Amino acid sequence: MDLAVSFLSSGMPGRSTLGLREEQMAETAPDLTGVIFQMTKGPYQNNGAAPWYTQTSIGTPPQNLKFAIDTGTNILWCTSSMCAPDGCQHYSGGRFYWGSSSTFTWINKSYIPFSFGPWGTMMVVTGKDVLGMPNASPMPMAFYLSAQYSGPQFAQLDWDGGLGIPSGSAYVQQGNSFIVATLMNQGTISPNSPYVSFNWDPNTRRGSCQIGGFDPSQYIPTEGIFMPWSPYTQFKGVEYIWSTALDSYAVGGTVLATDIQFCLDSGSSQFKGDDTLMNRTLAMVGPGGPPVTLALNGGQMTITSDMYMVEIEAGPDQGKDLPQFNPLGLTNLALVGSVVMENCYTIFGYTPSYAENGEVVLSPYGMWAFNKPGGPKIITRPSSNLELPGPKDVIRY
Repeated sequence: MDLAVSFLSSGMPGRSTLGLREEQMAETAPDLTGVIFQMTKGPYQNNGAAPWYTQTSIGTPPQNLKFAIDTGTNILWCTSSMCAPDGCQHYSGGRFYWGSSSTFTWINKSYIPFSFGPWGTMMVVTGKDVLGMPNASPMPMAFYLSAQYSGPQFAQLDWDGGLGIPSGSAYVQQGNSFIVATLMNQGTISPNSPYVSFNWDPNTRRGSCQIGGFDPSQYIPTEGIFMPWSPYTQFKGVEYIWSTALDSYAVGGTVLATDIQFCLDSGSSQFKGDDTLMNRTLAMVGPGGPPVTLALNGGQMTITSDMYMVEIEAGPDQGKDLPQFNPLGLTNLALVGSVVMENCYTIFGYTPSYAENGEVVLSPYGMWAFNKPGGPKIITRPSSNLELPGPKDVIRY
């Protein structure tokens, strides 16, 4: 999803000038495994959006809604009562009634357009309210309230909003909270565990997103790929996506692209990206067709036809088995979400540091994908000298 970006700037002080807040965090931050959001798979629809969501609340008293946990965006947002009664139609059907929440406050009532790039655009306003947290107190968050959107892609959306997990603090959309850094700076999760991990089971249609940790028992450490972050710069302002260098992209034995970028986007489902690459892929794949292989950082990921051919479970294409590749004008990029992420354990990692005011700032580090015990062998060649995630020191400048 192609969004506008606001770059945050903060001076990095010497150690002697670190503030009281940083010292307090160092003394009191517990050793946590993170906050775990339980996730559910809704019906797979042919709109390019992931069917996975978590149910949590906004406001007081709590209003329960469905949210994607989305590494492909840099905002927090939800469908709201700012929409006309017949507007903002989407499959999930929920919306946040801001007037019914005693803790809601306005930040900016001005309508502004917000673009998800080729996928679609919505009109939003900005407010603040408490977001429900598993096993923790609700946290105040600034977020966008959708006031208008339309189109078949939104109509097939299984969730009511999204919790963005951008690649770093510098890339959070202005006026929005960054849920990972907020949880760290409130002492709910440890800055020494700057990870967000996903574990989805398509068979049970249940899964989880762990913010502030990962679970080594759920993946095979020797069967993984580490993907160091490198920004996708083809279009200005999308450095918030979790991208990495892609050495080659092949269908069967035919290499279709080399030296482009790859992105894991938990808010997406199908492969999307470069028009020529996706159209050439569509001409070559099908039921029982050749695998798609991705060479990344010395490793290889193999996506077989039973993964990329997906039965559409709701919407206009219900009942069809369709290949999940979509040309979206994203030059020299191959982006994918649940089609791959359902078949492996994925971890997104940051480098933490302290800003001058003592708060944690997160910079992009990289991604991991691992085979799961008893799962498909989607990682067919691990990265050489595979680096594994582990506790991180917070950088002090």
